[in-house]
Parts: sequence; C-alpha cells; structure tokens
Amino acid sequence: EVLPPLVFALAPGDYSAQCLSLKSSGANYAYLGNTAASNISVMKACKAAGVDVQFLSNVWGMDENAAKTAGDAADGVIFPLRTAVGWGGDAPGMKTVMEISKMSDPTGKVYRPVHYLAGVCSALYMKEALDWAAKNGGATGENVAKGFYQKKDWVPAGMEGVCNPSTWTAKDHRGTLNVDLYRAKVSGSTDGDLNDLMAKGTIKLEKVKTVELPRKAEWFGW
Repeated sequence: EVLPPLVFALAPGDYSAQCLSLKSSGANYAYLGNTAASNISVMKACKAAGVDVQFLSNVWGMDENAAKTAGDAADGVIFPLRTAVGWGGDAPGMKTVMEISKMSDPTGKVYRPVHYLAGVCSALYMKEALDWAAKNGGATGENVAKGFYQKKDWVPAGMEGVCNPSTWTAKDHRGTLNVDLYRAKVSGSTDGDLNDLMAKGTIKLEKVKTVELPRKAEWFGW
C-alpha cells in the first residue's frame, strides 16, 4: 500500500509536523524526494520524534556530507550511487580517479564524496564523445550526441569498475538501468572533519545490493 505523500519544502526547516504524521501513518518505508538540505531537517526531526521507518533517498538527497550534518539521524538511510563503487572502492578505475583528484589535492588525502566520482564519469563520457565528434565532422552538438551512440556497455578508458557500463541510443537515453544501493552507517559523533570521520569509520557507506531494472517502455522519461 502506497500512502499519501507528505509535502516539505526544498529548504531546511522545522518538519516536526510531517514527522508526526509519518509516525501516526504506520508506514514502514519513506522515500526522501528532495535534496540533501531539506532531507537533513526531516531526518533530524523524525529522529527526535521517535519515528521508526526505513528512509530511502534519491541520488541528490543523501551523501557523506549529509550524513555528517545529520549525524545519527542518517544512520541506516539507503540511497543509490551513480557509480559502481564509492571513494577508495575496490576497482581498477579507482587509480584513475585518484590521479584526477590529485590535480586539486596533491597530497592525495582528501576524501571525495559520491558526487565527485559521478562527476568524473560524466566528464570522461563527454570527453570521449567529443573526441569521436571531432573526428567525424566536427564537435557540433549533433555530432557529440551521435558520439554517445557509438558504443555499447561503454566504460570510459581507465574507469573500469567505477563507471557503470552504459549504452545510449537515439531512441533511449537511459544509459544504465543498474541501481547500486548503499546504506549510510553512522556509529558516533560526526563533529569534525569529513576526512577523519571516513578514515575512522565513524561514517561508512555499505553496499546493500544492485537492482537491475527492466528497460520498460512505459518507464521511459522517468
């Protein structure tokens, strides 16, 4: 049974009323559809209200920085990564990501959140599409789009195990239908530097599972 939505703003605020409504509804699961700033407020308010529910978030609604800000209210929240692994994950392509990171962090010690890895993948897909376009009539918008249609199960060079194999076509821009779900684990005070919190394991991202969605025509555009 899907219950009526509880509406809250995109900005941080006092969402105690929504949490009390959630508590009285008896819901087992709740999807956080907003971005991290307001989701943090909801998680904190619901923690204070004693709401016992499994929160699930969208890709923009949760990350390591949100877990740091929300503290123990973020413990157990499940959200999808847009890459196969997080920072420091066991993948050949992580070496490439870390070399890129050193361009702005020569020490190589700064922890990079999940959005950083997704950004690297996006940039390298675009680079390879631009390279193809430049060799096939010029780097126009139309040719760059065609560049994205040239490969199947495409992973940018050097990014194996980080970027999910993706296939774009002129009729379907859903590059991948794999959903890599992770759970945020918070085991102590989150005051202090994110690098230290991640290194000590105070904040962790634990893999839950990968869901392979069917490529249904009726889901096109969602």
